[in-house]
Amino acid sequence: MLATKTMLTLEAAKAIAAAAEAEAKKLGLRLVIAIVDDGGHLILLHRDDGAQVGSVEIATLKARTAVLFRRDTKDFQDVVEGEGRLALLCIPNGVPLDGGVLLKAGTEIIGAIGVSGASDEADGDVGRVGAAILGDY
Repeated sequence: MLATKTMLTLEAAKAIAAAAEAEAKKLGLRLVIAIVDDGGHLILLHRDDGAQVGSVEIATLKARTAVLFRRDTKDFQDVVEGEGRLALLCIPNGVPLDGGVLLKAGTEIIGAIGVSGASDEADGDVGRVGAAILGDY
């Protein structure tokens, strides 16, 4: 009756953050990158020199939102912007802005990356680059 699950390791979190950081540097962005486990608990936090301090909390909340609601935060943003569902702005402990991206091993959610400090689109793009390296594991 016990289940076996895949866990996000610190080594994997560092590799994900490094890929996201490299993409941010390529784009000339100073960002905050937060990586959380499948329970939304912080594993790694990276803040570029000169990145706005307020993005520490936002990046972490984006990652937690993705894990807690089992979807990328862009999905929430798309509904708010496309359908005008402003009630989603009141999600407890949630941020309906692109930049929170699920981390998966196959179909199993093992955590999320949250990125903040640039536009929502750029944050999401950088997060998706980081998440994409899981295909290498």
